[in-house]
Amino acid sequence: MPHVGKRAFAPTGTDRVSENGETEMGKHVEQTDLTRQSIVDAFWLIAKNGGTSRITASAVAGKAGVNRSTFYEYFPDMDGLTGYIESTLTEELKTLIGGLYIKYNLNCSHRDLAKALIPYYERLTILLKRDSDRRFLLRIQQEAVELFSRVTENPDPMIEYEIAYLVAAFTGLLLYWDDTGRKIDEDSFTELFHTLSIKGLAAQCTDAEILV
Repeated sequence: MPHVGKRAFAPTGTDRVSENGETEMGKHVEQTDLTRQSIVDAFWLIAKNGGTSRITASAVAGKAGVNRSTFYEYFPDMDGLTGYIESTLTEELKTLIGGLYIKYNLNCSHRDLAKALIPYYERLTILLKRDSDRRFLLRIQQEAVELFSRVTENPDPMIEYEIAYLVAAFTGLLLYWDDTGRKIDEDSFTELFHTLSIKGLAAQCTDAEILV
């Protein structure tokens, strides 16, 4: 049996271990993640404070405290950054909504869904306002259909259109609510969506004594 010295077990190259036990590769990955997140955070800060029209690669890089060349090491352009943010947010929403369906044994109400989405209202409106070609909206609809079909194991094609309608109705109402200054609070908004999606416009108007 050949003799195996200690050097055979020593990490080499980017896997060298530092005094505290971390590998250089591990530290590099962590720094990479931090830099990427700082760019994403800068995007949200600019969008929330100045609107989407001011979002450029230079502005994002400056807000993140990095130079433009560093920005382009992580994202090819602003569309690449937006696509990454859309994907990340979509995955968060899928995890959230899927968890709600499991928690309520598939009996999660639209009110519960809308309330759970409150922390995402601002970010959703920002991305939807940039969605001039409706690509992000279509993606949300498709992901919602796929998620619902998976958790309910219901292949009924009518469900697909019902889910797509609910997503379009929610996002449309959300954008109008935001564009008109949010005249009602978040709880009132979620209750309105619940009533409209479950009972329809006639029920909402009847409650408001508009129709009899």
